[in-house]
Amino acid sequence: MESQMLKGVIEGVILQIIKNKETYGYEIVENLRLNGFYNMTESTVYPILQRLSNKGLILSSKEKSKLGPKRKYHYITPKGEEYLEEFKESFRELERLVGNIIGD
Repeated sequence: MESQMLKGVIEGVILQIIKNKETYGYEIVENLRLNGFYNMTESTVYPILQRLSNKGLILSSKEKSKLGPKRKYHYITPKGEEYLEEFKESFRELERLVGNIIGD
């Protein structure tokens, strides 16, 4: 998928992943890859997580891991949930409008 096109939606996708389950960066990357976003790397995802945090859409806390050092887990905030719902509505509308022109 074209990286410029992806840039506009990846924040919403990552927010949905976090909403589904409080999670940490590497697990987010794995989730993305399992769902077809094969080019996602930690160096792509971590700056996005920082932006989401700076916008107040997620909170993070370091927690013990069963398998080693503490991990930084991410949680969606109420503001993040609002943003996510707006993103979904906008994405569906864009999908509909593009579909009107390019069809199936």
